[in-house]
Amino acid sequence: MYVRFILPFLFLVVLIGLGVNFGLLLDTYLASTELQTRYQALEHHRLEQRLDILFEARRLSGLQQDFDRIDDFCNKLMVMTNMEGPRPDWDDFTGSGGPLINSATLSPYDTRTLIRNMQGAVAALNRDVLDSEVLQQLILKQVRENKQLLDSTPSVWPVKGRITSAFGMRQHPFDRTYKFHRGLDIVPPGGRGTPIHAPANGVVVFAGRDGGYGLSLLIRHKNNITTRYGHLKGMTVKRGQKVRRDDVIAYVGNTGRSTGPHLHYEVLVAGKPQNPRKFILN
Repeated sequence: MYVRFILPFLFLVVLIGLGVNFGLLLDTYLASTELQTRYQALEHHRLEQRLDILFEARRLSGLQQDFDRIDDFCNKLMVMTNMEGPRPDWDDFTGSGGPLINSATLSPYDTRTLIRNMQGAVAALNRDVLDSEVLQQLILKQVRENKQLLDSTPSVWPVKGRITSAFGMRQHPFDRTYKFHRGLDIVPPGGRGTPIHAPANGVVVFAGRDGGYGLSLLIRHKNNITTRYGHLKGMTVKRGQKVRRDDVIAYVGNTGRSTGPHLHYEVLVAGKPQNPRKFILN
């Protein structure tokens, strides 16, 4: 008798319990799904922020590279205007140093370090820009005061083309031993016969054959600077002649010890070879 009433009651209790548990499981599932959706949205937002920071870091790196080019140009102008040594009016320069953002620090997985590097780079770049503005004014003043000296200082390419041998140690093309190369070997797109232009005002002090240089020129400029042009095909000037910047002085050739048509270009200060790139602004 009692069993007949108890069994339906137990069945009802079990059914209710299952319903309650199912409801709890459903709520837990829905809450978990909502949390997962929110987490994915937050993770997506965080990734976007990280990529934005990385993009700005790359822009900052580009700005630093642009500033480095401007700074290099200023350094060349200092050479042109004989401003290499320290001067009393440079005392306020902060000298903040080089860039802090580079390929090693552009990591999207270390955002905190990247932000710190960016903040440091911005501060350093701001100081460098202020220093550069002051330096440019000093250089401009020096240029105005020494225009004649600047006109007589080599500052442009005598001929443009591919550099096949740079200034410094190299393997000699004939005996294959390592020797010091005193200038730049420039191969212009036009090859043999390409006009060579005077990089500054000066006076021709030598025009003729000179051993391994072949047919060559020497031009004396102001400030004890001399330029040499080797392996020429021909010349349009002679010894003792005055030349002005951009005048055609010779033509690219292949005379002397040369493996092909090119210009060997040297810059000498007090007879000592210098890297011609230091004297090229264009």
